[in-house]
Amino acid sequence: MTPNLDEPKTIEELRSWFKERGYEPAQTRFFVGVDFRAPKAFGIYLDEFGEYVVYKNKADGTRVIRYQGYDQEYAVHELYQRFQQEIINQQTRWAADRQARQAAGNRQTGYSVFDAYERKQLLNNRGRKLPIIVLLVFLSFVISVVIMRDMQKKLGWDFGLLMGFIPLVIMGVVMLLSYVWLNGMKLSEYLRTVSPSLKATVVMLVVFYTLIFSMQIWGIRGSGYYSLNNHLYYRAGNAWYQYDDSRNIWVCTSNVPNQFDSGSWKDYNNTDSHYGYFKLFETTSYYEDWQEEQRSYEESHHSDSDYSWSSNDWDSGYTDWDSDW
Repeated sequence: MTPNLDEPKTIEELRSWFKERGYEPAQTRFFVGVDFRAPKAFGIYLDEFGEYVVYKNKADGTRVIRYQGYDQEYAVHELYQRFQQEIINQQTRWAADRQARQAAGNRQTGYSVFDAYERKQLLNNRGRKLPIIVLLVFLSFVISVVIMRDMQKKLGWDFGLLMGFIPLVIMGVVMLLSYVWLNGMKLSEYLRTVSPSLKATVVMLVVFYTLIFSMQIWGIRGSGYYSLNNHLYYRAGNAWYQYDDSRNIWVCTSNVPNQFDSGSWKDYNNTDSHYGYFKLFETTSYYEDWQEEQRSYEESHHSDSDYSWSSNDWDSGYTDWDSDW
């Protein structure tokens, strides 16, 4: 048994692992450090004899012991691996059910099933939610700006005019979807009513202005070494550090030459004009902290769309409670 480096090895570590990821025992039916006696449950606990017990309570209430012994790491590994298998099962079953629900919903709310009277009634009913829709359209712009500012700060980029243009495009898309919803239509049906030339023009304009406004991003200083007049700097995200030759250390600074902000910033993105020994910035604690911030940001924004499975979608009904493990 060779667990991964980040795999929990004790009951406390496993309990923390579940808690940090939002897996609640009442929902997942995985109980850590608890001798849970009700049907439909997995668990691990330390008994009165000092042995670690890994168990499964089946649907009929009978208990199957997966492991009982003094090897805590092995016991934790057994339950952890079973939980990993269950995550795959949950995601697979959830995706299949979601696809089936979507297909059923499309059959029930398709455009063709509405006659003129029903469509008018639908429009009247949904029209009452117009204030909420207006608020959502406004929020789509604000949220987009906030997200882009967060990305700009974390990645060290400067979106420039894209900071306003992209949220406007997103707001336009939300307005279009709201209009289609209010009229009880499908997006594909509405788009068929728009002339091909108009659709092509809109797409071309969005692409054109996105490319034009994006060009300035390439002219924004990037992270790395900068040198000017035998002074060495390092940019990590939006923070600047200067090398103190007298003390042979890196220090955080806000006094950065204007040349680094000019259109010729790449001319200074090197270490050529710094003569003499210097300590690599990558060996400092500043660099380690910056890398950790980058990793935390990427993890918090990884594949979390409205259509992705999350721990909140856990359904213990998907679990095979009749098997021995």
